[in-house]
Order: sequence, then structure tokens, then C-alpha cells
Amino acid sequence: MRYFMSIIPPADLKPEDISQGLMDAMGPWMDSRIASGALISTGGLKGAEEGRRLSGHTGTIIVTDGPFSETKEVLGGYAVFEAPDMDAAAALAGEFMQMHIDNGIPGLVLELREIAGGANF
Repeated sequence: MRYFMSIIPPADLKPEDISQGLMDAMGPWMDSRIASGALISTGGLKGAEEGRRLSGHTGTIIVTDGPFSETKEVLGGYAVFEAPDMDAAAALAGEFMQMHIDNGIPGLVLELREIAGGANF
């Protein structure tokens, strides 16, 4: 089963707050999980100020440039895991979070959800 993990950094996190230690730990962790087939895809996202939001609730598509003032939490990145069940996916997410805690970013929030349907290749 595939799981989508949303990575929500602390609101006050700046790029310079990301330590070299975290970057050094992340590479081997990702390489190992990719090799095992557990990590399908991952990536960081540019800031909300560079994004766009499309809404259609008025019956017309409205495009709004970021940043989005009403947004309290901003998605900073994502990962897609292949795992036999939610517990195994949560264990992978826990490893990811522990790397951040160990490297000075304890305020990270992760949301993990099973991917239901869609094109899962």
C-alpha cells in the first residue's frame, strides 16, 4: 500500500536553520529506503510566496498568487512510502521525524495518509 506523508515545518523555520548534520543524515537514509522500495518519492517545496492557489467554488476558476495569508500551516515537502500497513508507514515517518529532532528541528509535524485509488505505479 502507498502512503503520502505531508511535511509541515515549524512556521518560523528558515533555510539557514537546516543543519549540515540533517542533510548528511538524510542522504543515506533516503538512499537506503529507496533501495529497499519503501521510499517511492520525496521532495521539498518552494515557499508559499512562489505558489498559486486555484479555487472553483464560485463556478469560475480563480487563481491567486501566494503567499496565502489565511494559511496557518504551510506544506514544506512530501514523501510517498510503500509499506504493508499504516504501522509500517508510521515507523518510516517516525525515523524521518527522529532525524529532524536529532538535528535541532523538534517542531516538525508529519501527516500520514493512505493513498486511496488514483494512478499508483
